Amino acid sequence: MRLYQRGGQIYLDPEPLDADSLRRNARFKMTCRAYVRCVVKGHILLEEIGNYTEFEKIVGKLSKVASRLGVALSVDEDLQDGFTQIRELAEQRSRLGNEIKRGDHKHDAHLAEFSEVVDAAMARPLKDRQMRDAFFLATMGRAGNFSVPGSGKTATVLGAFAFLAARSMVDRIMVVCPKNAFDSWATEWRLCFGDRWPLNLFTTQDDAYRKLGKSDRRSYIRARVGGCNLLLVNYEAAIGVAEELSKVAGERTLLVFDEIHRVKRVGGKQANAALVVSKSAPYTFALTGTPIPNGYIDIYNMLHILYPREYDNFFGFEKSELKNAEDSDIELVNNKLQPFYCRTTKDDLGVPRAEPDELIKVSSGERTNLLLGVIKNRYRRNKLTLMLRVLQMENDPVDLLETLNPEDYRWIIEEDEETGEVDAVDYSDKIVGMIRSAGASSKRARCCSLIGDLVAQGRSVIVWCIFIKSMSDLQRGLADMGIEARTINGQDDLVCRSADLDDFRAGKFPVLITNPHTLAESVSLHSICHDAVYYEYSFNLVHLLQSRDRIHRLGLPQDQQTRYYYLSEDYDLGKPDPWSLGEEIYTRLREKENTMLRCIDSEILETQPTSQEDLDAIFAGLFDD
Repeated sequence: MRLYQRGGQIYLDPEPLDADSLRRNARFKMTCRAYVRCVVKGHILLEEIGNYTEFEKIVGKLSKVASRLGVALSVDEDLQDGFTQIRELAEQRSRLGNEIKRGDHKHDAHLAEFSEVVDAAMARPLKDRQMRDAFFLATMGRAGNFSVPGSGKTATVLGAFAFLAARSMVDRIMVVCPKNAFDSWATEWRLCFGDRWPLNLFTTQDDAYRKLGKSDRRSYIRARVGGCNLLLVNYEAAIGVAEELSKVAGERTLLVFDEIHRVKRVGGKQANAALVVSKSAPYTFALTGTPIPNGYIDIYNMLHILYPREYDNFFGFEKSELKNAEDSDIELVNNKLQPFYCRTTKDDLGVPRAEPDELIKVSSGERTNLLLGVIKNRYRRNKLTLMLRVLQMENDPVDLLETLNPEDYRWIIEEDEETGEVDAVDYSDKIVGMIRSAGASSKRARCCSLIGDLVAQGRSVIVWCIFIKSMSDLQRGLADMGIEARTINGQDDLVCRSADLDDFRAGKFPVLITNPHTLAESVSLHSICHDAVYYEYSFNLVHLLQSRDRIHRLGLPQDQQTRYYYLSEDYDLGKPDPWSLGEEIYTRLREKENTMLRCIDSEILETQPTSQEDLDAIFAGLFDD
C-alpha cells in the first residue's frame, strides 16, 4: 500500500489489494472510513488533510490496517517532506517566541538593532519591558499582547510599527477597535512620535465617511488609504466593508485588533468580519487585557484571525475541545499558546501601586430595609434583576417604579448569556406607597459629600455608575453644591464625548461621571485625575480593571498616589452582621482579580466564572435563611 500526492490531493494505492476489498475490511471501515472521499481508477482519494498532526494520525491508522493484512504502507518522500516542513515551521515559530520571551541572548544583537531604530523614530521612548514586547511583536509578525490594562499596549504597538516602517515593510497601521478607543490611538500617536511623524488620520466616524452609502464607502476607503498612516475602524463599521479592508490590510499595512475579546463569539457578525479583514494581512497584532473572559472557546476566533492559514498546523484545537477543556487539555492549550503572546503587568513596568481601596459604608433606613425584603422575594428567581433593582433603590427608591431599560445593563453580562425576563412594574398600592415614602438615598448623599471633600482639596474626580438616571441624579446633586460635573454615556456622540474628555483633562471642570460600557476602554485620564469613586459597580471584572486603569497606568510619576473609593450600603437582616450588595460584589471582584494575577504569574490564561455563578455567590448571604 502506498500514500502519494497528485494535484494537491492525497491518494491511497491499495496494491497488492484492491480498493473495494480494502473498503469492505472491518478494521479499515472502523478506523479509516471517515477519511475516504471516493475511489478514482482503483485508487482511494482521501479527504483533505489540514495539518501534520492529522496526517500522522492517518498514517498510523493505515499502517495498522496494512500490518493486519500482511502488507506494508509506504509514504512518498515528497508527501512526507511537505508535512514535515509544515511541522518544522510550527516548531520553529514556537521556539522563536519562547526564546524572545525568556530573553535568550542569541537575540541580543537583533534587539539592540531594533531598539536603536525605534528610539530614533519615537519622541517619547519606550520602557525597557515595552521595547522587549515590541521586539517580540515585530519579530513574530503575528502575535498577541495580553498585557493588563494600563500597561502601555498602544505605545508598544507603535514601537513595533516604527521598526517595520523603518525597514520599509509597512506604511500604515489599521486598527480595528471600539470607537471609544479612537481618541486614545490618535493621542498616543502624537505623544509617541511628536513632530517626527505627523499623524495623517482616517476613521470610520469621520462625518464625510458616515454620510456615504455602502458602495461609496468602499470607494472612499480606496481613495483615502494611500495618504493615511493611521486608519481607525470600529468593529461595527467593519461588517459592511470587510472585503475592502482586507485589501488594505494585505498592502503594506500593520493590522491591529484592539480589545479583541469583543469578537470572541464564534459565528458572530463582528467576528466574521474580522476574519475576512485579516485573511491576507502579513502583520497582525491582537490586543486585550482579558483574552478569555469566559472560557477557552474565546480564543478560537482570535487564533484564526492571527493565523488564518496556519491555525490547523500551529494549534489544531477543535471548537468542542476548547469549549469543554479539562485540566489536562488546558495545560496543552497553554503550552501551545505561550510562544505566541506576550503579557506584561504594571509592576513589570514600574507603575507605582495604587493606595489600598477604601470601602465606604452607609446604613440603610428602616423603610429601605423593608423594601429590600419586598424586592428579594419578588426577584429571587432572577438574581440579575434583583442586583439591578437593589442598585436602583440605593440611588433613589422611586427608580423601582420605572421599567428596567436593557441599554442600562445589557453590557454587564456576556452577549451570549441570558438575562431572564425583564419585569413589568406592577407593585400593589401598598408597595408603591412604601417606595414613595422611603425617603432620600443615604448612599447618594454620602457619595456627593465624598466628591465635595475631594474637589475642595483641588482634586479631579471620575465617578463610575451603571444607570444613566444615577449619573443625572449625581450631577444634579453636585450642581446644588456648586460643583460642575459632566456626564458621558453611550448616547453621546463621539465629537461631544471627545470635547468633554479634552475639557476634563484641561481642568475646565472637576468631576466626570460615566459608566464602564462607555468609557472603560482605551481612555487615558491619569494626567489630571487620581481619584475614582465607584457609586454603582457590577461583578464584571473586565470593566473594573479597565475603569481603574483610566487613572492608573504607565506614565505616572513614582510619588503619585492613586485612590479608589467604593460606596456600599448595609442592610439589617436581623443577623449578627449586616448584608451589603456593594461589599459582596467588591469581595467577588477581588477574588477574581487575585485568580487572574496568580494565573499571570504561572503563565497561563485564566478563565472567569459565568454571570450566574457570580450572582449566586453575591446573593448567598441574602438567601441563606
